[in-house]
Amino acid sequence: MLARSAASLLLAAALLSPRHARADVTMNEEQFKTYHDYLDALKDPRVEKMKPAKRLPAIARNFGIPLSRLKAAIRAGEEAGGVEAIAQACVEAIKQSVAGTPLDGRLRDVRVDTSDSHVVTYVSWKAGRPDAIEQEACLLAVRARKAAPISADLRLWAVDAGNPDHKVFDGMISGEAAENIRETRIPDFADSRYIKLFEHVHLDRPGQ
Repeated sequence: MLARSAASLLLAAALLSPRHARADVTMNEEQFKTYHDYLDALKDPRVEKMKPAKRLPAIARNFGIPLSRLKAAIRAGEEAGGVEAIAQACVEAIKQSVAGTPLDGRLRDVRVDTSDSHVVTYVSWKAGRPDAIEQEACLLAVRARKAAPISADLRLWAVDAGNPDHKVFDGMISGEAAENIRETRIPDFADSRYIKLFEHVHLDRPGQ
């Protein structure tokens, strides 16, 4: 089990810090996927040959969704400034989301890959206490998913603060799985329950 002192410090910081990033990104994962797929569909030669009035109904039928849902996703995407703007807003929101937490000032790489409708968000950080790596990974997963709700998967890794070439944690968690982590219970369940929500976990704790 993690040291209770480390757990208590992390819990206190998490409770006192902002629970959510600024509401810069309002699109969810499903809406963004629909919007991204719609943009791809517009490039289809078959769609290009259609009369403008028939394009949206045809795309909605092909997606198997109501036309109103497609229009709502398009409207949300356009209001947010398009794919690149949404990705950048997510990056900034993730950085802001850890303010006031033990991860404040320790994020390294933050990237939101929107080249595909299945969005993968990549975030790395400098590890803190060796016995709190799982807690930090879980906290980052929660905050990143809330800040970048379009993320289908989150690829997270930590490096040794004293040796950035030494990766001490690496893992992937789906956005849906990240939502199952209760932030206030991270100190209790990070290393026993929540870490199991991650896939392809590599843990090389410093000093072990």
